[in-house]
Amino acid sequence: GQKASLMRYVSVALVCYVGVLVLLMLWGKGDGFTLSIMGENGLALNLYTVLFILLFGVGYGAYYATADMPIPMVADCSDYETYQSGKYIPGIMGTLFSLVDKLVSSLSATVVGVAVSFIGLESLPTQYDPYTPGMNMVVIVLFCVIPMVAWAATLIAMKGYSLTGEKMKEIQAINACRRDAVANGMKLEEAMEKYVTIDQLPAEYRA
Repeated sequence: GQKASLMRYVSVALVCYVGVLVLLMLWGKGDGFTLSIMGENGLALNLYTVLFILLFGVGYGAYYATADMPIPMVADCSDYETYQSGKYIPGIMGTLFSLVDKLVSSLSATVVGVAVSFIGLESLPTQYDPYTPGMNMVVIVLFCVIPMVAWAATLIAMKGYSLTGEKMKEIQAINACRRDAVANGMKLEEAMEKYVTIDQLPAEYRA
């Protein structure tokens, strides 16, 4: 089911980014707490570097794997609304998802601008701007803390999401049975009252 997959990958991303956050907070605390790949004598990997690459790689990969998971869940929600009310509204569901997605995306520059304003910058920094005290903390918050809060909110929200893979099979079977019943002359209200659970369906729909 989409719910199980989303929660699994989000959990992996959250755990890995907790590790990344700890490593970033330890940055520069000693000789062993810096990234080191190549030295004067060739390869010079240290444990800090290995852990950072491993945690960041797995965490970012898990996060990226969830990028398209909500899209089929929109269709599931549309099917669930049809099951609940009899109304077929995939367009409304898709529009709501697109609206929220674009709204959040459009706020990204605003969030960055507000964050850098806390350290006294009047414009977004570029690669040519000198280092400003507090910049490392701003980067840690934007890079780790905000995504972690979003993932935690996702996990909390998914606790109340009841559309598992098994539940969706039942809903789709009931919707198909009601649709065929209406096509054969039964009123929609009557079909919705007659076919509510999987046990009430004819045998061919339960297969």
